[in-house]
Amino acid sequence: MSKIKKNLWRHVLQLGVIAVIAGFILKVFFGGAPADVEAYCPFGGLQSLVTYLNSNTLACSMSIVQIMMGVTLAIGVILFSKLFCGYLCPLGTVTEWMAVLRKKMKININITTGSIVDKILRAIKYILLFWIFYMTISSSELFCKNFDPYYAIATGFKGELTAWMALISIVCLFLGNLFINMFWCKYICPLGALSNVFKFTLTFLGLLILSLILGYFGLPMQWYWLLGASCVIGYIFEIVYHESKVFPLLHITRDDEKCNHCGLCSKKCPQQIDVANLKVVKDIDCTLCGECMGSCNKNALQINRKPAFRWLPAILVVVLFFVGLWMGTHWELPTIDERWGDPAKLEHLESFERDGMRTVKCFGSSKAFAARMKNVPGVYGVTTYVNRFAVVVYYDPSETSKEKVENAMFTPVKRKLNTPPAGVKQVKIVTLGVEKLFDQMDVTFLGNIIREKEGFYGIQTEYDCPVRVKLFMDINKPIDKKELRSIVETREFEMPVHGGGVKKIECDYELVNISNQVDTIGRQAFLEMMFPATKSRFQIALKKYGEDAATAVYEMPYPGLDKPLVQRQVPYLGSFLSTQDGVMEFATALNGDIPVIRITYVKEVLDDDKIWEILQTPKWKIHYTNGTTKEIDATLTFKTPGKTVE
Repeated sequence: MSKIKKNLWRHVLQLGVIAVIAGFILKVFFGGAPADVEAYCPFGGLQSLVTYLNSNTLACSMSIVQIMMGVTLAIGVILFSKLFCGYLCPLGTVTEWMAVLRKKMKININITTGSIVDKILRAIKYILLFWIFYMTISSSELFCKNFDPYYAIATGFKGELTAWMALISIVCLFLGNLFINMFWCKYICPLGALSNVFKFTLTFLGLLILSLILGYFGLPMQWYWLLGASCVIGYIFEIVYHESKVFPLLHITRDDEKCNHCGLCSKKCPQQIDVANLKVVKDIDCTLCGECMGSCNKNALQINRKPAFRWLPAILVVVLFFVGLWMGTHWELPTIDERWGDPAKLEHLESFERDGMRTVKCFGSSKAFAARMKNVPGVYGVTTYVNRFAVVVYYDPSETSKEKVENAMFTPVKRKLNTPPAGVKQVKIVTLGVEKLFDQMDVTFLGNIIREKEGFYGIQTEYDCPVRVKLFMDINKPIDKKELRSIVETREFEMPVHGGGVKKIECDYELVNISNQVDTIGRQAFLEMMFPATKSRFQIALKKYGEDAATAVYEMPYPGLDKPLVQRQVPYLGSFLSTQDGVMEFATALNGDIPVIRITYVKEVLDDDKIWEILQTPKWKIHYTNGTTKEIDATLTFKTPGKTVE
């Protein structure tokens, strides 16, 4: 307790971060959706910044807040020290706690600083740093999420990770630290490597200036050469000098006159720096954590020889965090910013912004949106801001208009919410005009709100201003305008998420009008209209067996086939079946009220038993549109066998 009191604010910050992460984990454990554990990740922010500078794109799911956190971390390291490592990093905190456990278990494996083993192990974090940045910049996706132990644990292994990579990292974190002091921080952590590169500030700036000079003379240095050079030089400087030179500006200093040479400061240093024999601590591993100062009973240790600076590192950590947060809320960077077509036309384009584009939510969906807009006549560019679901579209007003472009952007949606009872003959159609319902994801949200209300069967949207929404209702249900308004203008609801739990969704839809015209549709016609029927003929089988081959149709009922989560897996099933010898065609359809899967097959090759055996295959071979092939776990399970119907 006395140790904590002597370095109180550092431990408050460390425990506060751990408490927040524990809250994330408990939320997932009790069925909640994984929290946004990357919200203030400085390492991810720096990866995103470099990706943006290189390709004008942001790594998926990252925002300007994370980037500003990364910038403030870099500034903090250059000017002050590795404050994030010493005060906020949860992995650094766990690493220190494991050292306490190691002492209690009397495990004493010591790697001497500067030894051959120490120098070899220190290369690992630089290799990881290069690998992570190379993969992230190449793909515009945060590669570190694949194996980051913090990300894996905080999301309950429900994040975008690679399980075996994450497990290896967790083993390194806990077992490595259990046997070797500060194993993770000294030898594995890529952020530690990057922070060390920042500590060699003048050298790092020299490399940047050199790359700019070479570029000016027509010899541009590719980013991976600059990255590789930074990692190699950072590693060499670390093992040769093992201390920074000019930067950072803050250091632990020792007053030799006050010091009684008890050596306690060296014993208490988490990084095992020999503070007792240094007048100024410039060691590359120093995080300015203050544990040595807290252990000194003679006040011989200070920061830059100033007693008033005792709590400066903790204060700087808080200030830098809020500065980064403030900057993140006052600047904005696009996820992608692309132009195409005749350069002469780009100077005369007009633009408009459309918010609420919830399906444009990452780099991949941004690129998909851009590819779609390239096919729209008169459109020559897009910019996306995924963190607020907004897009800017650039168009030539002499070729098209804003209304035509918006129409091309709009995706009509139809969705069955509930099945009308068997005795129902007709379904009533009421048409609404709704603002802020432009994106197809919004239709999903509104549909989830409506389906909980009695007497509603389906929803369909068509482009208009405002968007035209058709509600399919029970023929006997009265049209209650107040009820419809309260449904459409629901501001928050809880939506079940895949894997369990619920997610709170905020909405801002506005009901503008309700048409006086009421239409009707037959029950069966309604069901067929709402069912997302598919059909694929497989050219390889057609060429092999010919159009005149004797075929039959295997039909299998599959209740719930029209549900969105199941529908997303249907293309994978079709791709898998296309690889099976004798399968000519795959389709989904309605047989009365029952959704069915229909497989057309060659009689001389397959029969009911063989098809059922194929459908029980645990692994599917899938062909992707880019020409690649991959084996995946079966995404659908089949419990009720079908039979040949013709």
